[in-house]
Amino acid sequence: MKTSTKYLTLLIMLASLCSCSVNPRSDISSSGESSLTSSETSTTSEEIASSSEEISSIESSSDEESSSSEELSSNEESSSEESSSSEKNSSSEESSSEESSSSEESSSSSSSEEHYEAYYSTCEGLTGEDLLEELQAINKKEREKTVGYKAMGTSISSSPFKYTDFDPENYKVDNNGHKYGDYVLSFYSGNHATTWNREHTWPNSHGGSYVEADIHMTRPTIESENAARGNSFFVEGMRSTSQGWDPAMESFGDETYRGDAARVIFYCCIADSRLSLIDESYHYTTKANPDYLMGKLSDLLKWNLEYSVQLREECRNDGAEYLQGNRNPFIDHPEFACKIWGNTNETTKVTCGIK
Repeated sequence: MKTSTKYLTLLIMLASLCSCSVNPRSDISSSGESSLTSSETSTTSEEIASSSEEISSIESSSDEESSSSEELSSNEESSSEESSSSEKNSSSEESSSEESSSSEESSSSSSSEEHYEAYYSTCEGLTGEDLLEELQAINKKEREKTVGYKAMGTSISSSPFKYTDFDPENYKVDNNGHKYGDYVLSFYSGNHATTWNREHTWPNSHGGSYVEADIHMTRPTIESENAARGNSFFVEGMRSTSQGWDPAMESFGDETYRGDAARVIFYCCIADSRLSLIDESYHYTTKANPDYLMGKLSDLLKWNLEYSVQLREECRNDGAEYLQGNRNPFIDHPEFACKIWGNTNETTKVTCGIK
């Protein structure tokens, strides 16, 4: 804008000077002769020439500024294109990374599903005692060892429970790729614990000693919470140390552990064929003469259906397989329970939807 103004001013000056050259001033001296001298005319010509040079310089400067402006605009467009290209590349890389991560997760999930299907491939079409016996055979084949009741320990520092009962929302991974935690989730409540009692989900007085060395059955439980149950069967709505017990009835209890408890009890029946289930709230037994029974079957079947498998159970199953080689089939296939025990009586038939 400043250049244009200067250019216009010089044009006006030039026009004025030209006017003077064509129509010289007609001041008449006292002698009647023209007062415009040769020197003045010469000076005027020089001013015109000088003005012409300045105009030429300004035009050149204006052209340079215009060229510079065009170059700047071109550079800005180029920079904008490069930025846009960079953003597209960055977006493409992020998308590729997300797709890769998603692909890895999908591959891992697919691999796990294939493993489960292979593990239970011989169970296809089986029900009742046939399915129970086949699961017992699979467990016997796959279980390389048991952890051992004493080896399970009562504190986080050296216990294998850190691989089975860790918090799935807060864990670490060891050098072999196995998840573990700095604390465990107490059975029945989910409270954090670094020391605990070893809970016999299938009580010793009912024959639990047959499976106490198996980490699928024995659970880390805060001492005061462990004492609340005694040796009771699992019975919905009850809170007794001998006549029936329900974790949901305790102030510390998390009712979703009803499902966990049911699937542990079902597992015990495939871990040892001497153990069995009855649809009763109570059965007399002693530690010296255990009855090898647990219940209440219809409530356990109901809990298994009402409380779906939790992430903590899936992690526990993976950890137990790492430690022993075998899995709890009722975590991988909860429907197996009704296929085995659903026809026991009219109540279990109704619970499992069997006509």
